[in-house]
Amino acid sequence: MRWRHLPTRRQVLPAWCSHLLRPRTMKTTQLLLLPILLTRVSSQCLSEDDALAPPPHPSLSQVAPFSLDLFGKVLPPSGNFLFSPFSVWSALVLAYFGSRGDTKAQMERVLRLPAKEETLALYRALKQIYAPSADGQKHTMLSSNRIYIDTSLPVRRCVQQVLPDEVKTLNFAQPDLAAATINHFVNASTQGKIPRLVTTADVTLARLAFVNAVYFKGFWETPFAAENTRREEFFLSPKRRAYVDMMEQTDNFKNGASEELDADVVELPYRGGAASMVVLLPRDRGTGGELDRMLQRLTPAALASAVGNLARNKVLLKFPKFKLESSLRNELIEALTHLGLRDLFSPAADLTAFSPSGGLMITHAVHKAVIEVDEKGTEAAAATVFLSKQSGTYFTCNRPFLFFIRDNAVNSILFLGVYREP
Repeated sequence: MRWRHLPTRRQVLPAWCSHLLRPRTMKTTQLLLLPILLTRVSSQCLSEDDALAPPPHPSLSQVAPFSLDLFGKVLPPSGNFLFSPFSVWSALVLAYFGSRGDTKAQMERVLRLPAKEETLALYRALKQIYAPSADGQKHTMLSSNRIYIDTSLPVRRCVQQVLPDEVKTLNFAQPDLAAATINHFVNASTQGKIPRLVTTADVTLARLAFVNAVYFKGFWETPFAAENTRREEFFLSPKRRAYVDMMEQTDNFKNGASEELDADVVELPYRGGAASMVVLLPRDRGTGGELDRMLQRLTPAALASAVGNLARNKVLLKFPKFKLESSLRNELIEALTHLGLRDLFSPAADLTAFSPSGGLMITHAVHKAVIEVDEKGTEAAAATVFLSKQSGTYFTCNRPFLFFIRDNAVNSILFLGVYREP
């Protein structure tokens, strides 16, 4: 970091107080300048400008490629699945703040991040958006972050000044207590939807933990009437079927079609319109592999085109009630490594912006996600830890489909999943 020469005395003080320039008061002048110097030092702890103002209208649309790429890597070949790319991305951003060198460059490329100071400003903007609020908004979206650092690990003092709410010391030498602390944070942050994220074994010998927890609750703009819900068939394949509690309503919804994905699309808004669930239903070709073929063609451009061409029409909508719960562990690390985050999970990791002692690398990961969809709306939660250890139109979802929940204000995919079977 280069230091510029201090301004001359005449530049620092106006003529009317030139008496302060007498030698006997020079010490006083230096003391007056000290806060300015300290501010300059503290504003360059993790980036070139840690105090950069948050953008007024943050957007995460540039992160969509990461979300879909990671989804493709972690999606199992069968069964239902749900994860939160936003939660994984958020936890990795915490690690990014401590990165340097090749580790930093790889994270910027894979996570689609700008310079550190801009990422820090974006992080603070999202923190303001997703903080608990009593302003009467129509849906709830909360995101909370923690960086747990072992009490024995030397950490640069300025780190806690830049991230005062996130950085907490934790004695990982007492793994029972450490696990309980992390789980308590996650349980509270997800409104009890994820009471246990880590085990004692997960945190044993840990020195550092990056944790994110997200919680979403939204009420449908047009709720389904419970008396219209009935048991109906859900076609797993042309020759296999099951029964689901199928909700039903007729109303005006944004819907359309994607020729590229060979799918019909409908958007279910939550009350207030600030968030919505978008459902992509592959067209029935009688093969049983329609969803898998659609997923193979799923790209950020195809998804944006599918969502961008919707028009409001009267739709008879049938949609199943369902609950999903999924988890990922070290297969998440494997997927991220394949995407290009090689150093972060290897001895080549450089997290010295946090701790000058070095030797820190991500060795373990845990991710959990849950969702419940019913006549009233949707409740979903996820948590991630990285350890350094139209009229007459029918839309009947009675076969496997893709769905995601997006925050329309910042163009972010909050949850992304597939529903293959009841």
